[in-house]
Amino acid sequence: MKKHLVILLAIVCAMAYIPSVQAADVIKVGVPLAMTGPYTDTGDNYWKGIKMAIDEINAAGGLLGKSLEPIRFDTQEFSPERVMQGADYLCGKEKVHSVHAGWAGWGQDVRAYGKYDVPFFCDDGSQAAVDVFKTDPEMYSNIFQLTDTGINQAESMFRVLMALPYEYPNKKAVIITADDAWGTEVGDTLARNFKEKGWEVAMHEIVPYGTREWGPILTKIRKAAPAIIHVEIVSAQEVITFFRQFMKAPSKSILSYGYSIVPREVVETMGKEADGIIGEVQTAMPTPEAPTPEAQAWVDRFVSLYNHPPQAGSWAAYSGVKAWATAVAAVGDETQHDAVIQYIKKNGYKGETGWWKWDDDNVMRAGGDVPIGHYQVQNGELVTIFTDPPTKPYKDFQFITPRWIK
Repeated sequence: MKKHLVILLAIVCAMAYIPSVQAADVIKVGVPLAMTGPYTDTGDNYWKGIKMAIDEINAAGGLLGKSLEPIRFDTQEFSPERVMQGADYLCGKEKVHSVHAGWAGWGQDVRAYGKYDVPFFCDDGSQAAVDVFKTDPEMYSNIFQLTDTGINQAESMFRVLMALPYEYPNKKAVIITADDAWGTEVGDTLARNFKEKGWEVAMHEIVPYGTREWGPILTKIRKAAPAIIHVEIVSAQEVITFFRQFMKAPSKSILSYGYSIVPREVVETMGKEADGIIGEVQTAMPTPEAPTPEAQAWVDRFVSLYNHPPQAGSWAAYSGVKAWATAVAAVGDETQHDAVIQYIKKNGYKGETGWWKWDDDNVMRAGGDVPIGHYQVQNGELVTIFTDPPTKPYKDFQFITPRWIK
């Protein structure tokens, strides 16, 4: 009996040193996204694209014969401390082999994930993040931005506003932004462009997240009677309440929401009530009709999964996962992070609309096969009316003068 116990103990001890078969057959993928707080809706957009890509890869037999396992982390409101915690947890503790984020911290994410060698894909759209990258391109070579900067996006917004087939009654604009890095970058860039074009910026208001009562600001707007009102607050309830209070006594103004149109909750909540609002979606799949058959097939798959068209971030995040997986397959080893990074930099990635090519700052600049999409809410959904750069109407879809102006 004692002999059997000794043998059993020896077997148990030996098993403790046998690597887990399951662990060997899994590649961990880090997913730091806002799951709580004001950015939750955009976090959900990104997650849908990431999950779709991971599920497709796993259904096709995995990557190098291994299943992808997403490891999530709640980035909340992107405080530097929280972003660093996410990097240390995912890369330091969980030992993931790639990280796929959406908005991730406007520069602090570059510092946090640049400490590690794991390929990191984010959708910051931030000049601040680019500036951090430039301080040490070798150290931060693992950082890939999936979209152009807020400065370039704001310039794109301005170009499309000037290209609308609409005669403005005056040259006055109002700009309202959130008190975050994105809002500041977009608001300051728009203000500069308006002034350079000879427009008056009648108001430039910066408000905190959580603003729900717009009476005092709307009183000033109605007095100014601007031709354009631009609102840049990427949180659904702020922009929904603004629009509904604006509509109680609307000025004859084009209402431009920029990236504020992105949270799915905005169009889901208001539906046709939001018809007429315009906005932009960077690195986004044009809808309702995609530009290529491959892209249309992707849109159809997305709609079948989630029962709504893709919002901003979904396709970008999906493409980041696929770009990384393509590079890993070519290298033949997910642990060879530097080789994977060099493959992406050299070869780019061919997606549903064409080629993704990162520049020397590892930024996916807008244009070519992946332009910025500019939308108008029509019949309760986002309809692409322009792409930029270059600034041109999208297919046969047209801008419709909002009902509060007619």
